[in-house]
Amino acid sequence: MEKTQEALKANWNFPNRCGAIDGKHCQIKRPDNICSEFYNYKGTYSIILFALVDASYRFVFIDVCSNGRVNDGAVFRNSTLNSAMEYNMINWPDNSIIIGDNAFPVRNTLLKPYSKVNLTLKQKIFNYRLSRARRVSENAFGILAQRFCVFGRPIELTVITIDLVIRSACYLHNWLRMTSSN
Repeated sequence: MEKTQEALKANWNFPNRCGAIDGKHCQIKRPDNICSEFYNYKGTYSIILFALVDASYRFVFIDVCSNGRVNDGAVFRNSTLNSAMEYNMINWPDNSIIIGDNAFPVRNTLLKPYSKVNLTLKQKIFNYRLSRARRVSENAFGILAQRFCVFGRPIELTVITIDLVIRSACYLHNWLRMTSSN
């Protein structure tokens, strides 16, 4: 963790960050007898992969099976990660923070950008650095999708099986990140 913290401070000029959170819509075939529950704002059917990603593009926490209609803030609100953060049950170094986008609430341990109205120069710099540090989650989703072709088209399985496929892909992704030099 210390090496990761130092790399973040040097690379992104954003110290004390433990990870970035975000959600990815995993496109699915419309489940039988369900019309709108999984229908998302992109006009497709999906299940959301919600994740906390570290500086090495590994998934530290994942939550799968929220239907595509739910936004990232609601997925986070109902997640075990949220509960663990609320009750201070996560064993992280002091002053550690998680970075998210505007969908998430501001907390002592969770930062998001300032709104884009009448920002000072310092706030603009903060937003830039936060955005740059937060990209790690989007990049991890991109690596995952490139590595596993199942994410390139609608997944045609039952919702329970889709959950297992997505979780397995994340676990394999982490294993490959730790064992492969590429």
